[in-house]
Amino acid sequence: MDLSYSTNLPQQAYSPQQLRENEAQAAKHCGISMTELMETAGGAVAAWVQAHYANNQRVLVVVGSGNNGGDGFVVAEQLRRAGYSVQVWPLLSLAHLGRDAKEMMQRYRRGGGECVAKPNLHQFELIIDAVFGIGLDRPLSQQLQDTFTHLNELPAVRVAIDVPSGVNAKTGEVYQGAFAAHHTLTFIGLKQGMLTGRAKTQCGLLWFAPLGVDQAFAHICMPKARRLVHDEMMRKRPQRQPCAHKNNAGHVLVIGGGLGMAGAARLASEAALRCGAGLVSVATHPQNVMAVLQGRYELMVHGVESREQLTPLIDKASVLVVGPGLGQCQWAQKMLRQVLEQGRDKVKVLDADALNLLAKNPQELRAAVLTPHPKEAARLLNISVSEVEANRFVALREVAKRHQASVLLKGPGTLIGCEQRQWINSSGSEVLASAGWVMYYLVLLLLC
Repeated sequence: MDLSYSTNLPQQAYSPQQLRENEAQAAKHCGISMTELMETAGGAVAAWVQAHYANNQRVLVVVGSGNNGGDGFVVAEQLRRAGYSVQVWPLLSLAHLGRDAKEMMQRYRRGGGECVAKPNLHQFELIIDAVFGIGLDRPLSQQLQDTFTHLNELPAVRVAIDVPSGVNAKTGEVYQGAFAAHHTLTFIGLKQGMLTGRAKTQCGLLWFAPLGVDQAFAHICMPKARRLVHDEMMRKRPQRQPCAHKNNAGHVLVIGGGLGMAGAARLASEAALRCGAGLVSVATHPQNVMAVLQGRYELMVHGVESREQLTPLIDKASVLVVGPGLGQCQWAQKMLRQVLEQGRDKVKVLDADALNLLAKNPQELRAAVLTPHPKEAARLLNISVSEVEANRFVALREVAKRHQASVLLKGPGTLIGCEQRQWINSSGSEVLASAGWVMYYLVLLLLC
């Protein structure tokens, strides 16, 4: 029985449907029955609790009517035998428990375990959520919203089994009143929806328990998305030859900085320098030239007023970045139009106001990376921000399809990809929620 767990997460991420349809086959391949798999899942959670909290802790396990509830009964029974004070609180009717889950409930009760209808919630130091798991794809009832909201307000440590109840493990949508976990132990394969948007916060610290069948499962299923990790990214970064010179390392042209908005263009161009671009030029409003150049004299800064002045700069560049501080005035529209026409076949990054202008005049692009935050993505798709956040994976694919471009959808667990392939950025934290150059490091590192 593999009771191991770790915060060292695998790179592959799957949909809940893939887990439901293939976990039994993976278990069979490993010679493990589904009953044993449930025992192992619950055992891994119980082992985690015992490793982190002394057995004088009072534990409440809230259970539902599915397999996640069965996992909860296993946890409750094992912790009870280990000396913890445990109560189980069924939040849904247990009359329709599946065979394996019903067996785990009966074992718990035969051992003297207690199920309560109205527990005194303030007495518990640890609350374990085993209500829905990966199966939830609809909003919570008002009663469950009220219950989880109350649990979230208690000082107890909150732990979710597999997926916090109220989180859609496929889309990442967090339904009103969802359980907010401090820790989540998830099994066999990562679920894509837990790794991005608000769901990432709702899961707290994510632990992975392979249950001894993860490798067999990975051979059966093609992942829906992959996590980007630092070591892999570093292996893929361009390597310079000892005889290289500046013209071998790319020439980035940043087009932005409308009147009074020099800062964003300066930050983007400085980010390009720090990423290792051999040459960096800036095309900005004539009144911004000194503001952009000051203190960064390796930048080649050009004040441009017309499309004709931009033409030779585009010709010389290998990568175009358009949008930082661009604005949406006539000058901005002329600059973007020239980039999209003359630089059609050049690699280009569109951000900020370039995206807002693109939303007003949608068109297919070529060799482009779009970097919207959720509000910009909503404009590009003509939908609400809440609709984008309800399924960030679909939103990314729709933006990519509409504009025939690669897309970087910002936010917790930033998504990067196109129609066919998607990656999830696992680096960064909430302190990066600031206007500036953060995403240019990632994009320009890949392009220069």
